[in-house]
Amino acid sequence: MTVKEFAEHLKEYDEFCIVYHVRPDGDCIGSSFALALALQAIGKKCTVEGEYPVPRSHRILTDHVTLDKVENPVYIALDSCDLSRTGTYSDRKYTFCIDHHRGNSIPAKYKYVEEDCGACSEIILKIINEFVIDVTKPMADLLYMALVTDTLCFRTGDTDKQSFETAARLAECGADILGIGRRYMFVKSSQRMKIESILRDSLHLCCDGQLITGIITLADLKEADILDEELEGINSFVEQIDSMRIGITIRELPDGTTRCSMRTKGELSANEICGLFGGGGHFHAAACFLDTDVYRAREIMEKACIEILEKISE
Repeated sequence: MTVKEFAEHLKEYDEFCIVYHVRPDGDCIGSSFALALALQAIGKKCTVEGEYPVPRSHRILTDHVTLDKVENPVYIALDSCDLSRTGTYSDRKYTFCIDHHRGNSIPAKYKYVEEDCGACSEIILKIINEFVIDVTKPMADLLYMALVTDTLCFRTGDTDKQSFETAARLAECGADILGIGRRYMFVKSSQRMKIESILRDSLHLCCDGQLITGIITLADLKEADILDEELEGINSFVEQIDSMRIGITIRELPDGTTRCSMRTKGELSANEICGLFGGGGHFHAAACFLDTDVYRAREIMEKACIEILEKISE
């Protein structure tokens, strides 16, 4: 399905509920609210929902968006590759799905997926263009925030020509390039600096530094006086070490499970490695969940990754 065909199908309905994924990040929030504004601009009613509240850091942009009360909406899954990512909304019947992850399995009637594009916001801008409406400053700010946070200010492996073209177009539409870039990629709270220090102290290097694992526990969050929603981007902390080929940030979750967020370089696929444990994502950035504590999770992930590194070095 082309993006034009997808946009035409959106026009066939009158009420929408856009669902963003659990533990929401800047891309799913910015893309969801920008799409809501665009749908409203073509005369549709729209709301945005998710299991988790909008993170505090993004409310400076979302609080200005007035959502509609909808009675019988069709559902749009945005930035989720499978139903589990929609959390308590996994029982909804999705008419639309918009995503940029590998292996999308959401059973939607209409799907538009660009695997491994820099951010979902790149797709949303294409859809808005097909609506033939003006990209307003609020839309541009939301989409630029989404793009900057998901590409880590254009530093991820998925960043490409389209990412920069999207940024240029949003700049033309009045996006606050300087303010958003500083707010989300440069300025840090003392709490954020504390949790990064804790993560740094937890790093364990294997295979001459090719494999790096770090741990963040619930007790660490309490010590740093920081909320989980304020950790966006921290999974890429391990990439700052130049010897890294596989980096894993292992985070303890309130339900007792563990989230393992992986970053890889070169020919190593994070998506394939995490797929061994039922996870997935992008080629160089993926995640999986283990039903164990963070220390056992580190043992499991290190064992699997050491075997992979040893195999490719033979």
